[in-house]
Amino acid sequence: MSLRDFQQTTALGPDALFLLENATLETKPGGHHEPTRIVINALPLTKLPVAMRKMGWHTSAALMQRWFDSPGWQMPVTWKTDGGHPAPLELSNAQCDENLVKMSWAMGFERCQTAVKKAESLLTTPNAIRRLKNLLQGVGWSSNNVVSLGSTRFSAREIDASSQVNFVTLGTTQDPLDDMYGALGVATLKIGVVGQTFTKEDPETRQSRNYFRVEHIGLYIRDNYDFNGLQFLGIWTEDRVLTKNEMLRVALPSGQSIYKWATDEFALVQNKDFREYRNKTGMGGDYVLYSDVLWKRLDKIIGLDEHS
Repeated sequence: MSLRDFQQTTALGPDALFLLENATLETKPGGHHEPTRIVINALPLTKLPVAMRKMGWHTSAALMQRWFDSPGWQMPVTWKTDGGHPAPLELSNAQCDENLVKMSWAMGFERCQTAVKKAESLLTTPNAIRRLKNLLQGVGWSSNNVVSLGSTRFSAREIDASSQVNFVTLGTTQDPLDDMYGALGVATLKIGVVGQTFTKEDPETRQSRNYFRVEHIGLYIRDNYDFNGLQFLGIWTEDRVLTKNEMLRVALPSGQSIYKWATDEFALVQNKDFREYRNKTGMGGDYVLYSDVLWKRLDKIIGLDEHS
């Protein structure tokens, strides 16, 4: 079998990946038996959310389905660079989702629990305090006056714009293939504060000192759902994705996109497949996603005079 046996097809729909017709291929990777003649139908890209739901990946499926159901729009590359993030409250409804990712779901994964603990520990770092002071000054604070910051009524997007003080990375590329990996890959978990400034006289120096009393913290996830750049998104059948161990066992000839794994037909899926789908159909909209907010009550005093 040569690479000429593979041809891109649109006959089965604009979301078809590749079609392998009347080619011979061993039915098990690494086998030594006589090859079997098989015909493999194209795997529709739009079947991936179906496979996700079959695996119990309901959040992943909902996020991908939203992308398929949205008018075609590609996120600017600059939105993913430091200093290039769009202002949270300036995002249109088409460019942002705040409903599909829940912190109650995310906290079911140990790596999110770990990220939350780490974020809580970074509340009083020098960078966090400098950012807190900048946010306070933005709402009229100066030494010796009282201002409030944040609200437990705020959404994650509103916290992001007004009272977010630090963040941590959520997940790694080494994480298992599960619903969180399918939904977010590597994302950002942020922490915001709700509280009020106050002053207190230092008993030794008799000078007034400035403080911020944290009454609540809000933790939430922010991520970009887009298909820019080069990224391998797994090996999929209509029912599931191959595990990392299974992928390591597959001897994949270069240049091919549909293969046979035991009795399953499967396809390599990459970012470019989604971009090609958007070009063909005019559908497929990138977006910024925010989770809801995990609120925690806190009574913590932060000194505001130590860091300039």
